[in-house]
Amino acid sequence: MQQPKTAAVKRLIAESSEVVLLCHIDPDGDAVGSLLGLGLALLAGGHRVTMISPDGVPHNYAFLPGADRVEKAAAAGGDPVVLVLDCGDLERLGPLKEWAAHQGKLVNIDHHPTNQGFGRYNLVDPGAAATAELVLALIEEMALPLTPQVANCLYTGLHTDTGGFRYENTSARAHRAAERLLAAGAKPWEIAENVYNTKPLAQVLLLREALARLEMDESGRIAWMSLPRSVFAACGTNDTGGLIDYPRMIAGVEVALLFKEAEDGTVRVGLRSRRVDVSRLALRFGGGGHARAAGCSVAGPLAHAERVVLAAARQALEEEAGNA
Repeated sequence: MQQPKTAAVKRLIAESSEVVLLCHIDPDGDAVGSLLGLGLALLAGGHRVTMISPDGVPHNYAFLPGADRVEKAAAAGGDPVVLVLDCGDLERLGPLKEWAAHQGKLVNIDHHPTNQGFGRYNLVDPGAAATAELVLALIEEMALPLTPQVANCLYTGLHTDTGGFRYENTSARAHRAAERLLAAGAKPWEIAENVYNTKPLAQVLLLREALARLEMDESGRIAWMSLPRSVFAACGTNDTGGLIDYPRMIAGVEVALLFKEAEDGTVRVGLRSRRVDVSRLALRFGGGGHARAAGCSVAGPLAHAERVVLAAARQALEEEAGNA
């Protein structure tokens, strides 16, 4: 993060009577961990804080301290400082995008290389392994309390966005951040048990339905799963966290996709890859993310979303082969 911008954000927060934190729809561990970590640190520092996740907190992150404080909607009125976390563009805020767009004191804290720079201040660093890494730096710069609870939240964000320190974004800088969080009281074993090894029955049933819908194209290079709203209703959950890892792990698959039909009829698409830059693919549909992990929303119905995104994925693979 650039020092002048950080100093300006510090002043903005210090001079404000209320701080609102937002994260993106379909929140992952980095979004939730950054939201809760910064929120708890600001609360411990004496600030009035509201934490908002449009889709709430997924079950496997509900163990994190502060999860019960998270709201789904923003209150009207006031003039808060609004910190948007782990979000490449306002579209990823879903139902809160219009509200956020009209806030005068909007701060964008993110690490996605496709970030649109939508804030009054943009603390964006694609070199960070996770937004949690940037939040940790901000907490330290503001001399906010780095409690064990805060450390656990931020370590969750860092650990999940690096795939347990397995992805190519894992860096010496990420490990140094992890070291500081461990020293502050983060408990990796507790995080791993809750995030990876504890699932409600509804999520396991959804996994069964998702695997039954697994498809591959003729080349064997693209695999996908499509989930209509009826499946979520039957299983009793719409928490798709981790499902996209299954098509991605198939040998020979270079692009994996998860199509998720939302209540409003739009289709949320998760994209993962081994070589293709799926952030560029997501950008074609107004989304974004990282080279190996990205997301977007596409107009329904589900069959239409499948058709247009798969066509774009095939084109991206052809272009990648032509540039090899």
